[in-house]
Amino acid sequence: MAKWTKTNPSPDILFSMAALRRAWQVVRRSGPSPGVDGVTMQSFAANLDAELNRLRQQICAETYVPESVRRIFIKKSSGKERPISIWTVRDRVAQRVVLDFLAPYLEQIFLPCSYGFRQGISTKDAAAAVSHFRDSGRIWVLDADIHDCFGSIDCDLLMGQVRRVVHSTVSKNLLHQWLRTPIKGFPGQEAQVSQGGVISPMLANLYLHRFDEMAMAALPQSKLVRFADDFIVLSRTEEEAVWSLEVARRSLANLRLNLNMRKTRILHFEEGFEFLGFAFKGNQYRNLSTGA
Repeated sequence: MAKWTKTNPSPDILFSMAALRRAWQVVRRSGPSPGVDGVTMQSFAANLDAELNRLRQQICAETYVPESVRRIFIKKSSGKERPISIWTVRDRVAQRVVLDFLAPYLEQIFLPCSYGFRQGISTKDAAAAVSHFRDSGRIWVLDADIHDCFGSIDCDLLMGQVRRVVHSTVSKNLLHQWLRTPIKGFPGQEAQVSQGGVISPMLANLYLHRFDEMAMAALPQSKLVRFADDFIVLSRTEEEAVWSLEVARRSLANLRLNLNMRKTRILHFEEGFEFLGFAFKGNQYRNLSTGA
């Protein structure tokens, strides 16, 4: 992984009022649920300058401490519950500032096979890539699922990756704080890379960047298409597809992640499969939400 020079701004520059206001404009469009402090979007907006100034002063003085996270559970279609972290508005704003700062630099290292949570790239682009690779003769598919990816990310390994690619001292310190933020009502549990965090998708992409590198190095003839923690590998032969399964398993194990084997399979395009809301079968694919 490359490092970048001249990317260690002081806290007062990184957290300028202009950067804070840009971050707020994005955060205000996020979910309305308040964090543990009970501060709503409306009350934060009513005292915007004071709230942003207070946040800036605390970060610059190194007295900023994130509030504990409120956890809720959302039932999935499978019946299982997905934990969602609700951060306070001020913590969401702080995370957005760091995200806005780091995203352009991380874009320099992310591979073309990564499609999730990247500006200007969508599930439609990922589906088009799958179609393109199919048309190039890669008609065998490893359709894979990572077991509890966000909840299984090893924070020590993640911070090792952060330290290798991020020079910004304040960013590294804040990322460490957010990963270790306690969850209210769950003694001993920390937020880590929790779903619901502004910064979590970027951190998951950075963590899985190592998977992309390992998989592509071991599979020079196959093609990986990954959208966050959902991925498929397209190969020309069944034997290559079988090998891609082993490569994926080993690469994830190096990151202390595991495949969900109940949802992982090898198949031919003629059998048909769904990926990111698109249905593929033979030489056709369509958007399941629009039918197009």
